[in-house]
Amino acid sequence: MKEIAPNIYVSTEYPGVNVGFIAMPAGIIAVDAPTLPGDARAWRRRILETSGGPILYVVLTDPHPDRLLNAGLLQAPIVAARAAYDRASAYTDGFWHAAVEGWARRHPEAADDLVDARVTLPEIMFTHRVTLRKGGIDVTVECVAGAAPGSARIRCRGAGTAPLQKQDVLFTGDTLVTETHPYLTATPDTKAWLNTLKSLRRPYFSQTIIVPGRGPICDQSATLPLSKYLTLARRRVRSLHAAGRPRVDTATLVAELLPLFPVPKDEHDLTQRRIKAGLDRLYEELGPA
Repeated sequence: MKEIAPNIYVSTEYPGVNVGFIAMPAGIIAVDAPTLPGDARAWRRRILETSGGPILYVVLTDPHPDRLLNAGLLQAPIVAARAAYDRASAYTDGFWHAAVEGWARRHPEAADDLVDARVTLPEIMFTHRVTLRKGGIDVTVECVAGAAPGSARIRCRGAGTAPLQKQDVLFTGDTLVTETHPYLTATPDTKAWLNTLKSLRRPYFSQTIIVPGRGPICDQSATLPLSKYLTLARRRVRSLHAAGRPRVDTATLVAELLPLFPVPKDEHDLTQRRIKAGLDRLYEELGPA
């Protein structure tokens, strides 16, 4: 865990997603939650030991199961975009069973704990933007076009003599990932996503510390590799459509995209499947109306 700005802490050490929290005078706003149950409980302890608590809210940056699976273990109301809630509430028991099995295969030491996982859905929803104000500090959460329906980002900017003075931090969720392949299987609009990434390269964000959904903490320059990846994927899938080739032929594109981000040796097959699933979704998005 690292304090990346006054009263803002981030951990990139848990498998799955990056997590963080904002310490405010009245309590804590947590951003996302570790995927594995033991990690979620440990993260809650670290938050309380560092700040004294209480945890006021857990804000989800999207409804990806990696974020939602054990968010309830932080024992605070979960805040998410309405579209994220709608998608999360539509997940079937079979979907969750498959997600838990996948994590148990990759982390057998946590298999018994995962069996008892119980998903807690968001209970506070917003449609465009919400400001969480506690102890005189504003934390803005807003919907953006990103990797999944209900993608949101959290901006923390300090001013004056408040505890969040001299800080500019943005939690992006999977709208930006670094040094890892993105998740495209639920992306509703990759063109709109590209526009979001382009907006992050404006001077307005030039001094912003960015916490991506996965991968190392970065600045706005980290948006470029992901933009290039999405642009290439869109171009190649459009070529398949132009040639009248079926969706199954997206498999021919995986080898071209695979080297664009690092792939851990033990996740080579998993990453290939992730890329193929994302290309299949892109094929549907870019197909004839």
